[in-house]
Amino acid sequence: MDAILFSADPTMVRVDDATRHLEHHEELYWEVGFNIDREKFAFPIIDYRHIKGRQVEYKVTINNIVPFQPRHYEDKGFAERTKPQVWITEWMENIGYCRAHPWKNALVIAHIEAFFCDTRSLRKVDGSFVKLPPQGYIQVMAYESSNAVVSSVDAEATSRPEFISADVTERRQLAEQNLEDFMVHQLEEIEPNLKLVSRQLSTPAGRLDLLCQDKEGNYVVVELKRHLGTDQVVGQILRYMGWVMENYRTDSVRGIIVVAKKDPLLSYAVAAVPNIQTKTFRLSIS
Repeated sequence: MDAILFSADPTMVRVDDATRHLEHHEELYWEVGFNIDREKFAFPIIDYRHIKGRQVEYKVTINNIVPFQPRHYEDKGFAERTKPQVWITEWMENIGYCRAHPWKNALVIAHIEAFFCDTRSLRKVDGSFVKLPPQGYIQVMAYESSNAVVSSVDAEATSRPEFISADVTERRQLAEQNLEDFMVHQLEEIEPNLKLVSRQLSTPAGRLDLLCQDKEGNYVVVELKRHLGTDQVVGQILRYMGWVMENYRTDSVRGIIVVAKKDPLLSYAVAAVPNIQTKTFRLSIS
């Protein structure tokens, strides 16, 4: 199957909005500011979505590529079928001067799923590895097996300063480059006796990566971030925890943020929230 690598700026378009839209609609139009020669591809094609400043975090199925038209937003019936409402509102109110952006094409998307891999592990059609994420897009080969492995998992509780190291005795294969799949099967490495309740749970507060229960039956929301975690994820997981408290009728809810690397802003933010922990994992390529 034909495939492309596309870089997305999360400050311009939020992937969570797109995935929620596709839960209730057959397609989504995602505008891009560069030209794509659709005649080069046999549809559907795979889009490996590199998130700016991080790595590939999503695999997207594209059924078509069409020229951009303002009617994609301004035709009410069409827009409601193909756009999240928040995108329509931003366009109509010209938030961030979005209408002035030089949009070229719209990707007609049918499916988005979490898919984690090092951008540099993808191969171009000439067989060489990708060195840098593209400004627009590049054609790549469909992703196959990888040699990325998890080398260790470390934990740091936000309520106390000591460092806790998980007892990982051997390196484990990161199955199909999907961090979520790996973590589901390694919940003991996140916390002993942690049990999965639900995965990719769709809620009005957003999509929860993992909803679990600890050994005492308390609910634990686990948010996974493949690369650098920032303080913004604290507000995200607090939303999820609030939804669990309301809908499961409990005050016993904790949060665990699993990231590859924490920045100082994340550490400062979680220091003020005693019921949230941060844990880190490390990846290596061999």
